[in-house]
Amino acid sequence: MKKFIRLLMIITAVFAVLIIGFNIGFGNVMRNQLKSRNVAVNRINQEISDAAAESEASPEKIIADRTEQWKKTYGSSVPESIVFIPLNNSDRVFYAAVDKRCAVCSIYGKDEQLAGFVKYTCSDSIFQRIKLAVNIMLAVCFALLTGAVLFIHFAVFKPFRRLSEYPERLARLRDIQKLPETKSRYFGKYIWGMNMLTDVLAASSHRIHILEGEHQKLVSSIAHGVKTPVANIRLYTDAVRTGLYSDTGMSSDIADKIDSNTAKIESMAAELMTASEATNDGYDFEKSLFPLSELADLIRSEYTDRMALLRIPFTVECEGSPIMESDKYALYRAVSQLLENALKYGDGSGITVKLMKQDEAFCISVRDKGELLSENELPYVFRSYWRGSNAADKSGCGIGLYVVHETAKALGGSVHVRRIEETSEMEFVIFIEQ
Repeated sequence: MKKFIRLLMIITAVFAVLIIGFNIGFGNVMRNQLKSRNVAVNRINQEISDAAAESEASPEKIIADRTEQWKKTYGSSVPESIVFIPLNNSDRVFYAAVDKRCAVCSIYGKDEQLAGFVKYTCSDSIFQRIKLAVNIMLAVCFALLTGAVLFIHFAVFKPFRRLSEYPERLARLRDIQKLPETKSRYFGKYIWGMNMLTDVLAASSHRIHILEGEHQKLVSSIAHGVKTPVANIRLYTDAVRTGLYSDTGMSSDIADKIDSNTAKIESMAAELMTASEATNDGYDFEKSLFPLSELADLIRSEYTDRMALLRIPFTVECEGSPIMESDKYALYRAVSQLLENALKYGDGSGITVKLMKQDEAFCISVRDKGELLSENELPYVFRSYWRGSNAADKSGCGIGLYVVHETAKALGGSVHVRRIEETSEMEFVIFIEQ
């Protein structure tokens, strides 16, 4: 916006200099023209007076005979109209020049007697029209250029800046609100394509989410399934060592091999268990400094319109603007998961997000009204695959809150849940220590 204002100021300054410079230059030309006319008028008037004094010819005849010669001699400086006004003693009329385009000069005949006056009239209308036309042209050019700059800024540059940020936000945040549809011939098709891509990525993300859950279930079930045969094999090896099966002819070497294989299977089971417990969110955390208000603005921009369409009262509050060092987008994804749960399990009567700094930690609270979980269920809500009593008729695989827990943990914090019976609200709070 500052660059746009600076550009408008430069355009205004350039046209102001052009208009002022033209008017000053044109004024100098007009003054030089006026000087040339004054010189021509003085010389012509002197010539008429000398000719009238030397001969008995009337000033009217002198003017008529010499007009063409004066035009050749003085060019454009010759007045357009030269009229002799004879002196009539019976008249009590005074003649005087009324503006720069008209001059009245005295004519003296023989014996230096006043014979009359000559009225010289010049027309500046062509110059005034040129001046007016040029000023109008400059003003129109200024208006057209300013209008073009405003149109390009609001119709092209401003939408493009917003659209250029969308792919990055889509890559970082995954689930974001779609771009508003527009009939713009510049970006309409692009926005339609980006919204289609958003739908495809959202569907793919949901599918991957489900597959990750199934993958973890599979790994966990295999790991637990291996435990039983491993335990049995170990019992058999202990029995062989104690001689319980000595009559079978099994040697101690066989027992050692069974024990070795048992250790390998146990190691594989431990690795499978570790893999089943690890988060597969697929994001590398990138910590940086940012004002807490930026996270609030991000949450507000992505969910306000959606909540308005669903007619759910939605509030995002941020106390001050303290500087936080963390991964803003990872925190947004965690808060987004809490908001998605609030939409899924809440009653739609209101959702509130509060961001604040408390001592040496940052606190992000998400509250929603709806069916409360019992106190007995609260310790299990962040476990993978666990689903509460209020999820019987809701889709899901029970790893959303688990991902929030792992994200908070990776960022050096924790997440907690509590039920507020006074207001019938569930509150999830993310604490990030600094």
